[in-house]
Amino acid sequence: MKYQEITDYSFLLGENHYIYKHTEDDDTLHLFVKSRPHEAKCPYCGMVSRSLHATYERVLQDTPIHCKQTYLHANVYKYDCENPDCRSHRFFMEDLPFAKASQVRTDALNSLILGVSMFLSNEGASKVLSLLGVKVSNDTIQRLYNRIDFIDNPDVEEIGIDDVAIRKGQTYATAVYDLKDHHLIALLKGRDAETLKEWLKNHRKVRLVARDRASAYAAAINAVLPECVQVADRFHLLQNLLEHLKDIFKADNAGYYLYKK
Repeated sequence: MKYQEITDYSFLLGENHYIYKHTEDDDTLHLFVKSRPHEAKCPYCGMVSRSLHATYERVLQDTPIHCKQTYLHANVYKYDCENPDCRSHRFFMEDLPFAKASQVRTDALNSLILGVSMFLSNEGASKVLSLLGVKVSNDTIQRLYNRIDFIDNPDVEEIGIDDVAIRKGQTYATAVYDLKDHHLIALLKGRDAETLKEWLKNHRKVRLVARDRASAYAAAINAVLPECVQVADRFHLLQNLLEHLKDIFKADNAGYYLYKK
């Protein structure tokens, strides 16, 4: 079987950007990136421009490769807006699909940092990420958390509800997520019925809720949406099954020992 060398990196950067050079040493890897099209749409008026004004380099830390700190050096274009009615914005920058304006890390790396820090303290996440090849401080992780926006949906029909520990043993919150794509739409203070009731009053279209076994959540749903179907989520179904199996095994073992005696 013959193998063909792959030079298409669109799965990493998108169709409009490509890697034209790379350098590396023992600790770091540098990838140099350019865009294919020499045109861009003005974000203010929508007109496509091909008038190049200048170029500059953006350096972005990316997800690590082979546990090396990985950086993208993006050669970014700056364009003149060709729309004479768009005088308030004479110039605009080319958008990067993998990083927003002014970011020093790619979107993929920010997602990785937040994913790891969900299960650890900021300090612990910083240390673990450094072993993987990510350079990020405790304060930076906290700033990423502070910038998270939850986009609520008043028309949501199927939701999941669970309690989460902000500080284990001391501070808890109620997480509400959309069952269709599992993205978080609300993070409510506490884990009692009152805060959930207030949220449900503004989401009357909810017809199905997957929740844990907390009686407070059940009471809140019954009070505001009595016709809503409530089901146990997979984690708690599995937990119920394991507890039931333990009782069966205990009963079988007790009967075995009585028979032996």
